Amino acid sequence: MTTARVIDTHRLSILAHEYEREIVQFFHDLAGPAERIAERIRQEAERVPFEEVRTGSTGNVVARLGAGKHTIMMEAHNAAGMAGVLYAGKLIHELGMYGDFTLWVGQWSPQDSFVRPECVVIAEPTNLCIGMREGALEGFLSEADPLVQAAIAAYETLFELPPIVSRSPSPKGAIGIPAIAFGPGENQEPAPVRHLLNSAQFYAAFPVMYVDMMKQR
Repeated sequence: MTTARVIDTHRLSILAHEYEREIVQFFHDLAGPAERIAERIRQEAERVPFEEVRTGSTGNVVARLGAGKHTIMMEAHNAAGMAGVLYAGKLIHELGMYGDFTLWVGQWSPQDSFVRPECVVIAEPTNLCIGMREGALEGFLSEADPLVQAAIAAYETLFELPPIVSRSPSPKGAIGIPAIAFGPGENQEPAPVRHLLNSAQFYAAFPVMYVDMMKQR
């Protein structure tokens, strides 16, 4: 049985919409004073709940779910991306969508030595398109990379449409770690509620898809 078949997309969509009010409220809360944002993220991560919440070297907050072989980092530095990745953790927990992965989400800095991801999903505004970033050695990723394949599979399984995939250079992200970008909103425009809910579902589905792709290598 493939990973795509074991994801109950109907239940995932229903649950994401049930949490719409909480997701939108958390998103708006992150527009508050900068000194309160880290504490608000920690508060929400503990409520979701994640298994571990840590403060990084720069005062950033990251949270962990699972303890499997494949370590995935979902890095968010804006309010919409943070709302998506944190509530993805809640969706994974509520629906039991665990696998052989360790998922970290939050304001990750490569200086945080306690997180050693094998891949990074950068939760930033892409208008729900998949941006291929840096590979470990070869520069930009290609669509044949398991990280990109997992993102495409997650998108197609959830939304029954092919995603827009393109190269996406950016100064964000850790050098030398395979990374993609995917997130709600576009540029500096406010993220639509539909984008917040869809991105949370994507982030929730991605880890099991990624593990499945790695098994096929």
